[in-house]
Amino acid sequence: MVVAACGGGNGGSSPSQNTPSSGSNVTNTTTGQEGSVDQPNILLIISDDQGLDSSAQYSLSDNPPVTPTIDQLALGGIVFDNVWATPACTTTRSTVITGQYGVHSGILDIGDELPTDAMTLQRFLASDEKTSNYQSAVIGKWHLGGTATNTNHPAAVGIDYYAGNLRGSIADYRDWDLTINGVTNRSTEYHTSAITDLAIDWIDSQARPWFLWLAYVAPHTPFHMPPEGLHTQSLSGTDADISANPRDYYLAAIEAMDTEIGRLLSGMSEAERDNTLVIYMGDNGTPSRAADRSVYADGTKGSFTEGGLRVPMVVSGKGVNRQSAREDALINSSDLFATIVELAGSAVTEIEDSLSFAALLGINGTNTREYIYSDFEGDSVSGWAVRDARYKLITTVDGQRQLYDLDAERSESEDLLAGGGDYADIVERLAEVAASIRQTDGGDTDTDGETLLIDITGEIFTQRSGNCQDYIDEYQATSMDIFRSVLFTANLTISSSGGKCVFRSNGVPNHDFNDGQLGFPNNLTEQSYYYEISASPAFAAVPTQLAIGNDNGLMLNGVKIDLLAAACFGVGDGKTGCGNMNQPWRFDPMFAANGFRVDSHNAHVQPNGSYHYHGMPNAMFDADMPVESPVIGFAADGFPVFGSWFDDDGTIRKAQPSYKLREGQRAAVAGYSTPTGVYDGTYRDDYEYVADLGDLDECNGMQIDGVYGYFITEHYPYILACLKGQLDATFD
Repeated sequence: MVVAACGGGNGGSSPSQNTPSSGSNVTNTTTGQEGSVDQPNILLIISDDQGLDSSAQYSLSDNPPVTPTIDQLALGGIVFDNVWATPACTTTRSTVITGQYGVHSGILDIGDELPTDAMTLQRFLASDEKTSNYQSAVIGKWHLGGTATNTNHPAAVGIDYYAGNLRGSIADYRDWDLTINGVTNRSTEYHTSAITDLAIDWIDSQARPWFLWLAYVAPHTPFHMPPEGLHTQSLSGTDADISANPRDYYLAAIEAMDTEIGRLLSGMSEAERDNTLVIYMGDNGTPSRAADRSVYADGTKGSFTEGGLRVPMVVSGKGVNRQSAREDALINSSDLFATIVELAGSAVTEIEDSLSFAALLGINGTNTREYIYSDFEGDSVSGWAVRDARYKLITTVDGQRQLYDLDAERSESEDLLAGGGDYADIVERLAEVAASIRQTDGGDTDTDGETLLIDITGEIFTQRSGNCQDYIDEYQATSMDIFRSVLFTANLTISSSGGKCVFRSNGVPNHDFNDGQLGFPNNLTEQSYYYEISASPAFAAVPTQLAIGNDNGLMLNGVKIDLLAAACFGVGDGKTGCGNMNQPWRFDPMFAANGFRVDSHNAHVQPNGSYHYHGMPNAMFDADMPVESPVIGFAADGFPVFGSWFDDDGTIRKAQPSYKLREGQRAAVAGYSTPTGVYDGTYRDDYEYVADLGDLDECNGMQIDGVYGYFITEHYPYILACLKGQLDATFD
C-alpha cells in the first residue's frame, strides 16, 4: 500500500493544513436551511480546456475572447483567482463528481473509469434527506466511463438524466454521437448549440429544485469556425487559416459557448433565474497550440504549471451576496462537491478531499484552506503539485522537483531550487502537506481499535541478544520517501518454527528514505519477503561467499541486506548484467564516484522496487554514541548483525575491519579486461584482507562474550564480506 506522509516517519503530527481527510469521513455543520425552503437551482457549467490566459475576466491576455454573458455573471458575482484543477479533463471531472483527489479516487489519467460504486455528487444529493428532493442531470461531455464507454455508465453512477457525448472529444462539432439515457444516435447539430437546447428542454421540464452539470466540449479541439452570429472573430474557416491561427478559432469557440449560455439563462423565467446559482469553471489550462505564451510562457494544458492547473471560475446568482468581487482564496476543483451539497441544503461542509467554500459567497465569509493540491499520472506529466499562498512545489514521479515563488512571477521561469538558495524548510513543509494528502489508513487493530503491532517508526534499537527468538513479535512503522513525498507502511512479523526464526516483511524501512540530492532511479514498491534463519547458527567448514542472486540478510526493520552490484568493468554498459561471480572488478556501490545514488542510509531501490542496504543503515542505531551497539539484524546464516561499537576491555570503540586498499596500479587478471589506474576503491577487488589488521575476520565479524556476530563498519566491507555459516535456502 503506497500512501503519503505527514511529518515523515517520525510518528509526529503534520502541520496544520485545514485540508479534508481521506476516507469517508464527513464534517457536519448547521446551515440553517431546512428541507426545500429557499433551495436554489444549481447550474454548474464546465468549459473544456479554458485557462486564465483565455478568459476575459482575468485581464491577463491582450487577446481575450469576447464573453458578455460570463462578464455579466462576474459583475453580479465573484471571480475566483486561485482555483486549481488537474492537468486534464477526466481527472478534473472526477475530482468534482467524487470530491476526491486522484490518489484517493484512482482516477489519475485520461481514460480512467469512474467505478460504478463511487459516491458521486449526484448520489450524495439523493441520499441526504435535506437534498433528496433535487433532480440531477449531466448534459454534454462525460469522459468518465473509460476507453470502452458503456452507454449506461452515467446512470450506473447515479445520474438521473444524461444526454451528450460519452467520450472525451468529438471529431466534428457538426457530426457526433449523441447518447441520451443509454441510447446513441448521430447528431449533425452544432454541438454547443445542441447541448444548450438539451439543457433548456430539461430545465423546462423540472418542477423541483434541480442540479444541472452542463459540460461543453468547447473550446476543446478540433479548432473550427462556429456558426455565424455566435462569435466576433474574423475567420475564413479554411484548413490553412485554422492551422495558421488556431487561437482565433479557439477563442471563437469560447465566444459561441458564451452566446449559447446567454440564450440558456435568458430563456429562464425571472423567478427561476433569480433562484438559480451559476458556477462557471474551466477543467484545465489552455492547450499549447492556442495558449497565449506571453501570459504563461510554456505553461499549458497537460502540465503542473499554473497555465495547466489554474482555471477560471465565476460564481453568481442565488445565494451570492457579493457583486463585482474578486476572491483570492485557495480553492481545489474537488471543493465543488462539498460546496454544492451545502448550498443545496445539506449540513455537510467537508467530505473526502472536498472543503466547502460556500461561506465565501457571503459578504463576511472566509475560507480556511491554506494549501491546494493536484495530481496526475499521464503521458505528458506524472506526479503532483502543492502550493500555499505564495510558494508552489512540483514533484514528478521520477523524483524531479521545482519550487516557484508565485508572488514574484506568473510564468514560473525561475526554479528556485536551481538557483542555489536555501529553500529546504519551504520544500519540506510543502512536501509534508502533499504527503499527508496522499496517505491512506493502515495498521491492524483489535476489536477495541487498539493497535496490535509494535510501532518501530524511527526507533533506535537497543537489544543486544544474538538469539533471533528473542525478537519474535509483530512490528509496524511508517516512513516517507522524502524525494517523492510518499508515505509507506512497513510491516515485519518474526515467528518461530522448527528451530528456525521466520521473517515475513514487506521490505519497507522504519525510517525515511530516498533523501539524497538525486532521487532513486527506481521507486520503492512493497515486497513479500519470506526468510528463515537458524535459531542456533553454526560455523560452516569454509565461509560461504556472497553471490549475485542471494540476499545477505535481513535487518530488524524488515529491509534486506544485498551488498553486491550486478555491475562489473567490461561487462555490458558497466551498470548491470554481471551475474558471474568469477568476474573480477565488480563495482562497489558505496564508492561515491560510481554513482549508485544511495540515500543517507546507504541504500537504494532495485528495478524490482526492493529497497536494500549496501552499507551502514544510519537510522537503526546511534553511530556516533560510544555505547555497545545493539543487534540490528540477522545475516542469512543466522548470526546477528551488530552496530559499530563494542566493549574492548572497558573501552567502548568502533570495530575496525581487516580490509585495506591494495597499493599501486591495478594488476591484470588473466582472461579479463582490467581497468587502468591505481587501487582506489572503485571495485571490490581493490581491497584485500589482511588477517589481524583490524578487529574483524574475513567475513567482517568477531566473537564477543561468546556470541559471534557481524559488525557495521564505516569502510569496506561495511556489513559483511562473506558468511561464516551456511546460507539458508530462503535467501537464495
